[in-house]
Amino acid sequence: MSKWESIIVGLVVGIACPWLTFVACWWSAAAFHLYVFPVPENLIKTAALTGLGLGCLLDVVFLRRWVKNFYTVSLRWMLVFYLGCFVVAFASFMGFPVGTFSLGIAAGVYVGRREHHCQADGVRADAAFRKVAVFAALVTTVAALAIGILALQSEQEILRWLANALGLNPNTFQVGGGFILIGFLCSLLFVIQYWCSRKAGGLAFRIGAGRAR
Repeated sequence: MSKWESIIVGLVVGIACPWLTFVACWWSAAAFHLYVFPVPENLIKTAALTGLGLGCLLDVVFLRRWVKNFYTVSLRWMLVFYLGCFVVAFASFMGFPVGTFSLGIAAGVYVGRREHHCQADGVRADAAFRKVAVFAALVTTVAALAIGILALQSEQEILRWLANALGLNPNTFQVGGGFILIGFLCSLLFVIQYWCSRKAGGLAFRIGAGRAR
């Protein structure tokens, strides 16, 4: 791994770790407050800051090792890391698939660099790109589909907005049509996410000596 790539990986992982622990402790304390037993707001803030401190401590102790093993670590651990980032991205954009879509592209980039550093041949690498693209597209699309269905059931204005955006008549575009529309948009999202993640993997794979073109 080049010096610049090590720096980029270090920044990504170094920022993601305390951010994830911060959000995990914050949301856990807030969920306990809402659904189990009310606690003072100061305790929620303390829990969030404790999570942030824990993440920074983990960075100090393990960051160099994480960077060194970034492309050789078990994919199960990377899956856990991806899903943690996915939950945060999903909530940060309130279900709108901007963050999750970008994360799917990042997954393609990661697999591309992983295959590059493993010196995989083109056939093996392409198979890996297809797998990660399908996975990213499925996760992004299922999340978007769930939000779309909930929105249609709770907010009829969403249906009107979608109809107007597509130049359709809101008065004749009923809920059944809304489900069809959401299904179509999610199918389109799946295709676009798959293509972008796979292409990102291919481009990332070719960056480096002997593969850039």
